[in-house]
Amino acid sequence: MRLSGYQTKGFVMQDGERYCLLISRETGMPLYYPNLYMTTQVRNSSKSVAAMESALTGINVLLSFCGQRQIDLIGRFLKHEYFSLHELDAIRDYCQQTFSTRPGGVPQGVVPFAGRGKSRSTRKTGLANEYNRLTHIAKYVEWLARILLTGVVDKRISLSIDKMKKGLESRRPSSKGRNQTGREQGLSREQEAVLLAVVQPGSLRNPFEDPPTQIRNQLLILLLLHLGIRAGELLNIRVSDIDWANNQIVIARRADEKRDPRRRQPLVKTLDRRLPVKDTLVQTIHSYIVQFRSKVPGARRHDYLLVTHKPGPTQGQPMSRSAFIKVIALISAASPEIAGLHAHELRHTWNDRFSEFMDARDDSPTPKQQEGERSYLMGWKPDSGTAATYTKRFTQRKAMEVSLKLQEGISRVPENLKND
Repeated sequence: MRLSGYQTKGFVMQDGERYCLLISRETGMPLYYPNLYMTTQVRNSSKSVAAMESALTGINVLLSFCGQRQIDLIGRFLKHEYFSLHELDAIRDYCQQTFSTRPGGVPQGVVPFAGRGKSRSTRKTGLANEYNRLTHIAKYVEWLARILLTGVVDKRISLSIDKMKKGLESRRPSSKGRNQTGREQGLSREQEAVLLAVVQPGSLRNPFEDPPTQIRNQLLILLLLHLGIRAGELLNIRVSDIDWANNQIVIARRADEKRDPRRRQPLVKTLDRRLPVKDTLVQTIHSYIVQFRSKVPGARRHDYLLVTHKPGPTQGQPMSRSAFIKVIALISAASPEIAGLHAHELRHTWNDRFSEFMDARDDSPTPKQQEGERSYLMGWKPDSGTAATYTKRFTQRKAMEVSLKLQEGISRVPENLKND
């Protein structure tokens, strides 16, 4: 039996909770074991809807693999048969593929096959995707085997199941492709100037044609740069969160908000806090609300600050995460100096500027005080250690600058060692 033809379907419950299921594309019916696993092991652990979707994506990849090879996963486990070494290698290779949605009844996240064992695509996905898929598959097959064999699992069977799980985990890439040195850094002053020039309304390099959209996207970038907030925090700002009298913005957690029409609600991962905003930025926000946002059809139905301006069924609704990602991608492509820009890079930029400002002060606070101030502004728990990471990074950079200056003052490079 071919186990392909499934897709993840997300929806919003009456109480505002975001939820998702793995369903049959043909019948629309949910799959029993994958959704039981997702509910009991992921959702009931207070994981976000993004974590649930990630788990179901991994399971969908596994089911597609089994469908291609005509593996009856449930029947095999009931017979106390598990994945062989060469099948574990094949699952790893399969998890490296880039899956896509294709017309003609092809399941979402699954590449169509020209014939048995021959895929039309051999493109590789990122290390993070491969790592996450194998992680979710390993957890799911262990859970499924133990559920199916409840009451008959002895020491030998338990060891076999553990061996299968560890075999999958050991095949994950050693690095998830994150926290690379270049990605840990914020923008240089030159790159920041280019970015601001690109999003300047009326600029020839501005990739957006509609003036109101240009204003909104400039505001979007200014808020990220000036406040150092995350994308989810930005997209969650409401007009009512702005304290106009004191020039402050409240960053508030609102998980499973009923009044948010977005199926994938952007989440605030940090602590609630008030952030000061300079006068000119407050004026920019006010101008956007009064002159542009107020004229967008449907925008008055809610008070989320950033809205969709493009005509269509979502016009006036709160800006979605997918729309936000697209905006950043278009800005990134507008100039080679900022190619590859991602939103979190602006959070790194804020932290770099914070470190530079503290270092330049005559009455510079102690590292402990700096970490406390940084933690509050970033929304981190005071003793989480995250602020110390940024402080350490800045210290390392300053140490390298000092080292180079010392080397320049020690001696000249001998003539015979200079490049020709």
